[in-house]
Amino acid sequence: MLSFGLGIALGLLLGNVTFHLPGGVEFKLGIAGGPLVMGLVLGALNRTGPILWQLPYSANLTVRQLGVILFLAGIGTRSGWTFAETLAHGGVLTLILVGAILTAGAALLTLWIGHRVLKISLGTLAGILAGLQTQPAVLAFALEKAGNERPNLGYATVYPLAMLLKILIAQLLLR
Repeated sequence: MLSFGLGIALGLLLGNVTFHLPGGVEFKLGIAGGPLVMGLVLGALNRTGPILWQLPYSANLTVRQLGVILFLAGIGTRSGWTFAETLAHGGVLTLILVGAILTAGAALLTLWIGHRVLKISLGTLAGILAGLQTQPAVLAFALEKAGNERPNLGYATVYPLAMLLKILIAQLLLR
């Protein structure tokens, strides 16, 4: 647990560093991107002296499930007021419809290209789709239905890049 806590602390420090790009653009990885990048780096190192940067498999599963539960609880409690306000002021049907069309369209296109064109198994594709959408709830559902670890493989290959791109794009859009 020492390496886990140290890795998160290093990631939070990295997330607070401001990166300067040409043209005066600045960005931070933040509290999500910093630990993600640091986890990728430390995971690739595997060991630094006496510190092992890998969690045992059972601890990894426990932390992952706890993370999904806390994530979903946080989203629900944080979004409740906004959702109620949107319902009260109208326009919610349009938002739901546009969101459903965009989400379903991207998902169906990903599944069709992946399975028909690239010949990727549906279990792995379900993990890729969860990673593209950065949705741990979709990954949990895919793992339950697949009955194997293939969704984890797809998720792990796509999630880091998708998360970092979301962080960077959000900061560029809000400028």
